[in-house]
Amino acid sequence: MPFKKVDVQKEVKERIEKNEDFKKAYFQADREYELIKEIVNKRKESGVSQSIVAERSGLKQQVVSRIETEGNSPTLKNLLRYLDALDLTIKIEEKPNDNSTT
Repeated sequence: MPFKKVDVQKEVKERIEKNEDFKKAYFQADREYELIKEIVNKRKESGVSQSIVAERSGLKQQVVSRIETEGNSPTLKNLLRYLDALDLTIKIEEKPNDNSTT
């Protein structure tokens, strides 16, 4: 069978339109990714290394690295320790009335 190039964005868009479960899972994963990406960016902007976060938080450096790795979901306890090490907090707000992120 010959190689067929796939347009990933088009494929995802079609699946989102056709499958409600896929849509929910996709947007949930995207929210997780964006949250971790924002936290890592804050760490880097402040000039703090993973080793320093580990030292301040009492977590092992490998745990800090896993927290920052896509596809890994940290425990709430470890995430809060990580955030405390950077003097960050989580703010809870109501979602905007936008059905695309349900």
